[in-house]
Amino acid sequence: MVDSKSTKPHYEISDTKNVNLLCERESATFNVEELTQFMFGGTDNYYELNTRRKLIRLALAHPIHQTHLPIEYLDADEHYSVTTRKSLLAIEEANRLNITNDKHRQWFYSIFANNHFALYIHTSMCLYALETMANEEQKREFVPLARSCYITTAYTQTELGHGTNLQRLETEAVFDRTTDSFILNTPTLTATKFWPGALARTANHALLMAQLYTPDRNHSCGIQMFLVQIRDFNTHEPLPGVELGEISSRYAHAAGDNGYLRLTNVRIARKQMLMKIAEVDEQGNFHRRGNPRLLYGSMIHMRIHLCNTFSISLAHAITIAMRYSAVRFQGQNPNGNETRILDYPLQQEKLVPCLATAYVFLVSFLKLDTYFNQLKTNKNVFLEQLPELHALSSGLKAYTSSVGEHLAHICRIACGGHGFLVASGLVGIRNFLDGTCSAEGDNIVLFQQTARYLLKAIQQTEDDTDKKIDASVAYLHLPIWSSKSIINLDDYCRIFESRSKLLAKENFARMLESSSSPYDTFLNNSIQLVQMAKAHMESFLIRSFYEQVNKADQHPSISFVLQQLFYVFAIHTLRNESIDFIRLKLLSPDQIYDLETRVLPDIYTRLRPNLVALVDAFDFHDNEIDSCLGRYDGQVYEALLERARLNPSNRYKVPPVWVSLKQGNLSKL
Repeated sequence: MVDSKSTKPHYEISDTKNVNLLCERESATFNVEELTQFMFGGTDNYYELNTRRKLIRLALAHPIHQTHLPIEYLDADEHYSVTTRKSLLAIEEANRLNITNDKHRQWFYSIFANNHFALYIHTSMCLYALETMANEEQKREFVPLARSCYITTAYTQTELGHGTNLQRLETEAVFDRTTDSFILNTPTLTATKFWPGALARTANHALLMAQLYTPDRNHSCGIQMFLVQIRDFNTHEPLPGVELGEISSRYAHAAGDNGYLRLTNVRIARKQMLMKIAEVDEQGNFHRRGNPRLLYGSMIHMRIHLCNTFSISLAHAITIAMRYSAVRFQGQNPNGNETRILDYPLQQEKLVPCLATAYVFLVSFLKLDTYFNQLKTNKNVFLEQLPELHALSSGLKAYTSSVGEHLAHICRIACGGHGFLVASGLVGIRNFLDGTCSAEGDNIVLFQQTARYLLKAIQQTEDDTDKKIDASVAYLHLPIWSSKSIINLDDYCRIFESRSKLLAKENFARMLESSSSPYDTFLNNSIQLVQMAKAHMESFLIRSFYEQVNKADQHPSISFVLQQLFYVFAIHTLRNESIDFIRLKLLSPDQIYDLETRVLPDIYTRLRPNLVALVDAFDFHDNEIDSCLGRYDGQVYEALLERARLNPSNRYKVPPVWVSLKQGNLSKL
C-alpha cells in the first residue's frame, strides 16, 4: 500500500518543540512504542496498529484538507457541504487505493472526513443490517449497491413518541395483495421518524422499522425491517409521499445530519421487506423463517462499536488535557517560579483517573468485540448467548457514555478558559458524549435491560447452585470475598464481584417478597436495579483490565504502569461507590479512607513521570484530536493564535456595523 516507513509512529520525541513537554517524555520509565504495540498491535487486535498508521497517512496526504477553514468557522450549510464533499471523495480514494476491508475503509473514511463522515451510519450499521437481515436473493441485489454507495441508507427506527421500545413503534407497513406491495404510513404525529442520522439531507434510502400488517390491516405481524427509497437517484429530491428534513440545531451542527421523516401512502415492492427471518408471500401469508431476536443483532453490533467510539473520545480528551497540563504553568512556588499545573496534586486527582478509565474502557471494548465476533460465526450459539450479549452491550454502552461524558467534562475544566474554546477540541468531545447518553438507547433504559438479565441469572443460581451460567456472571457461583486486607489485583476484582453478587441477591430477594405485580415491583425497585447493573458493569470492566495486565508479564516496565492504572481505576471507582462496600460490610470506612488519602496519592506520584508517555501511547495523530491544546509538539500558544487569526470575523479591520455607525448611518442598521 505504501512503503514500510508508514508503519512507524506518527511522531518521534525529536518532534517535540516545547522544552517542558520534552522533559516529560524523557522522564518516562517505559518505551512508548512497546506499550502501543502491546495494547493495539498485531493482526488479531481490532485496532491493527500498523495498518491503521498506513491508512491515516494515506488519508491525510490528500490536498483537499488544505482547502477549507477549521470546522468551527463554517456555518451550517458550509459545514454540510465540506463534510459531504470530503466524504464522497473519501469513498473514491478508498476505491482508488484498493482498500477492501470494511473496517479499514471505515477508518480511512473517518480520518479523511475529519471524524465527520457523512455516511457513517450507512457503512457501519446499515450495511451490517442488510447483510444479516436480507435473504440470499436480496443480498445479491441490494448489498453490492449499498457497498458502492449507490444506495445510501439511514437506520430509521426512532420516532417522535418511541425509541428504545421497539414493540410500540407506530409506523405501519400494510400489505396489499392486489399490487403485491406494502403501503407505508406514519399514521400519527408521534409515528414521525425523528433523529436518524443521515436522514435529513444525505441518504436516498431508509432502513425502516415498521409494524407489519398482513394479509390486511387487521392482522399484526410485529416489527419488520424494510428498505425504502426516499429520494430520487437522479435529482436527490424526496419522492412522492415522502416528507423529510433536518431537525432542530444541535451543538455546532456537529451531529450527523439528523432528520425527520413522514410517509403518506408510499408503496414499495414486496421484496423490499428484508426476509431472512420472516417473509410475506404473494398471497399475504406471513412465514417465520428464523428467530425474530436476530433483529437485535444490528443494534448489538452498533452498541458495541459505539463503546469503542466513546472510549476513543475519552482517550482524545485526556490526551489533550494531559499534554496541555504539562506545558501550562500557573501559580508561584516559594522560589518565585511558576508551577507546572500537572505537578499540582489536585490536577493529578482530576486527570489520572480519566487516564486510567480510558485504558480500561478500550480494553473492555476489545474483550466484548472479540466475544461478539466469536459468537456470530454460529447462529445457534449466537442466539443462545444473545441475552448475555444484549446485557453486556447495553450496560457497556450506558456506562462508557455516561462516565465518559462526565470525565470529558473534567478534562475540559482542567484546561481552564482555553479548554472552553472549540479549538481546544474538548468542547466537541464533551458535547458528543453528552448526546450519546440518550442516542441508540437511553442509558437508564439500557441499565434496566442489564438488570433484567442479572435477575434471571441470580434466579438460576438460586434454583440450581451447580447450573452452568454465562462467563460474565460466573462470579455468582463464587464465595463472597472476606479477607481483612487487600493484597493484590485479584482482591480488587473479587471485592467488586462480591459487591455485585450481594446487590443481585438483595434485589432478587426484595422483589420475591413484594406482593405487587411484576411490573410494579420492577418499577418500585428500579433505582436499586440500575445501581445493581452499574455494579455488574464495573465488575466486568475491572476483570477485563485485570486479564490485560496479566498478559503483560513478559514486559516488566509495561506491566508496572498497567498495574498502577488498574489500582487507580479500582480505587477511584470504589471510593465513588463507597456506600455499597461499607453497607455490604466488604470494606470498612477506615479502609476506604486509607485507600483514598494514602494509597491513591502515592500511586499518582509513582505514575507522575509517565503521564505524558501514557497518553502518547494512544498513538493519535494531531489531525485526529484536532486540538490546539493537545498538539504533539507542545506549541500550544502558537497554535491558539494561529487558529484565532483564521477566524473569518478578523477579515475586517473595522467591522461593518462600526463603519455604518461612524458614518452616521445608525438608522439604516
